[in-house]
Amino acid sequence: MDKMVVVDASVALKAILPNPLQAHCRALVKTFADTQPAAPALWAHETTSAISKTVHFGQITEAEGRQALAQLQSLGVQLFIPDAEQNLAAFDWTLRLKRAAAYDSYYLVLAQGLNCDFWTADGRLFNALKDEHLKWLRWIEEILPLD
Repeated sequence: MDKMVVVDASVALKAILPNPLQAHCRALVKTFADTQPAAPALWAHETTSAISKTVHFGQITEAEGRQALAQLQSLGVQLFIPDAEQNLAAFDWTLRLKRAAAYDSYYLVLAQGLNCDFWTADGRLFNALKDEHLKWLRWIEEILPLD
C-alpha cells in the first residue's frame, strides 16, 4: 500500500458520529483498504477532544465515547510529528489564510509534503481554500455516499 491520503479530524469524526455527511465519510474510510490514511500528530488530540466534548454534553454515553475512540484507532491513520520546516510552513499557511490558529495548516503542509490528496469534511476550511485552486484539495461530498 504505497498511496497515501491525508484526512482531517472532521472526516474521521463524521464517519463514526451521526451527521448529514456520515455516508460520504464512511465511503472514504472504505477506500482505506487501498490507501494509507495519514494526518499530523494533532489529529489524535483533535479527535479525542471532540469525542470527550460529545460525551461531556450528553450527546453520547461514556461507553459510546470509548467505542468511538476504538473505531478511530481502527482506521489505522498514520500520524506524523511535524519538524521545524513543517512548523514554519504551517505558520505561513496560517498567515495566508488569515487564521488565528495553525491546526488546519498542518494538514495542508502534510498533504503537500506527501504529495497526496487532502480530504476534509470541514466546510469552513474547504471554503477558505477554494480560491487557492489546490489540485489535491478534496471535499468529502466528491465521493459517492455509502447506502
